[in-house]
Amino acid sequence: MSATYVYGLVGADAELPDDLKGLGPSGRVSTIAHGKVAAIVSDVPTERPLGIRDDLLAHEAVVDTVAATTAVLPMRFPAVVEEDGVVEELLGPHHDHFVAVLGELEGRVQFTLKGRYEQEPVLRELVDADPEIRALQEKVRDLPEDASYYDRVRLGELVVEALQERRDAEGAQMVRRLEPFAVRAVANPPGQPDDVVNAAFLVERERVPEFEGAVEDLGRDLVDRVRLRLLGPLAPYDFVPEE
Repeated sequence: MSATYVYGLVGADAELPDDLKGLGPSGRVSTIAHGKVAAIVSDVPTERPLGIRDDLLAHEAVVDTVAATTAVLPMRFPAVVEEDGVVEELLGPHHDHFVAVLGELEGRVQFTLKGRYEQEPVLRELVDADPEIRALQEKVRDLPEDASYYDRVRLGELVVEALQERRDAEGAQMVRRLEPFAVRAVANPPGQPDDVVNAAFLVERERVPEFEGAVEDLGRDLVDRVRLRLLGPLAPYDFVPEE
């Protein structure tokens, strides 16, 4: 038995790349249209539940590939329905809303900027800037661990607090610096203590080179302090409005 997997939504006249591969044994991806909107779909077996990492990567690969050339509204992973339900439960009842959202996303793509501190230079900056951290570091430097346990715990707490304060300030500054080159920006919480920025930007396709240039300028200014990674163009995962 098989069911229908829905990757995302596009305009009814959108053309999919010929070599697009998705989930399922055949990997064949097609569309089911209704009015002015169409669902990007493929058949998937029902013998096992979806949810492994390879399934998620296949889902993202489809919507990101489509997003490179046309507006796409990505569905939440995983989205499995009966074939009849694509129109009856999804496209039909929500047609006008989907058309409006696709109109807002037309000509725009998402880029995600991630940045992580280079630990050694940033820690040196924290020590130089904070007399209490510097004094504690000097105090415990030549003492055995058991004799300086509580001082070391306090030192760690101070470093974490200072790093978080600096991260919050510098991450917000990076987002503000790139906002003029984007339609919208969303700052997401950093995943790790030394992550400084995790932000999504909705960018007009015609301004992509300008936005990428601004990111390169930012990277040059932060060289040896922050490792930046720019992902995109992507489907607008962070800019899908709630109905």
